[in-house]
Amino acid sequence: MENINEQPLKKSWGKKIVIYLAILIVIVYAGYSVYGKIDWNPALIVTITTGVNESKGDAPIITNVTFEQTKVIYKGSDTPAKFPEINIMVRNEELNSLPVNYWAAAPWNQGEKEGKYVITVLFLETYTPKPEDLLVLTIKQTGIKGNILNKQTAFYEWK
Repeated sequence: MENINEQPLKKSWGKKIVIYLAILIVIVYAGYSVYGKIDWNPALIVTITTGVNESKGDAPIITNVTFEQTKVIYKGSDTPAKFPEINIMVRNEELNSLPVNYWAAAPWNQGEKEGKYVITVLFLETYTPKPEDLLVLTIKQTGIKGNILNKQTAFYEWK
């Protein structure tokens, strides 16, 4: 004897699969449309390694600086000052030109022998780095009262 209820069951599953695929296609298309319209903003991730100079009474020093270009969805804003900190000011092409970034800083553990800090530099809305722009980064380590304990300059060519 044949089971006459098999055929409607197969049709029911087929309809459900078609409906789920249609919904999935609509969701994927909507996500792709929105993703394509997102306003991506350039950013520079700066990793700073610090240490101390024992010959100068444990004065703070920056031992290494690395850069990574990236893009972010959010707009920039200034980081609130919380001393002691490591902060970065970026200028385009010249050391005496106006800054092109928002205040970028990270809390710094003053007095530690070694440290690693990651700071994301976000650019002002009036400036977008172009390939071959030379960025001049002034990196400062400030004390508890905001006094500058160490200041170094780094250079990065935007790619």
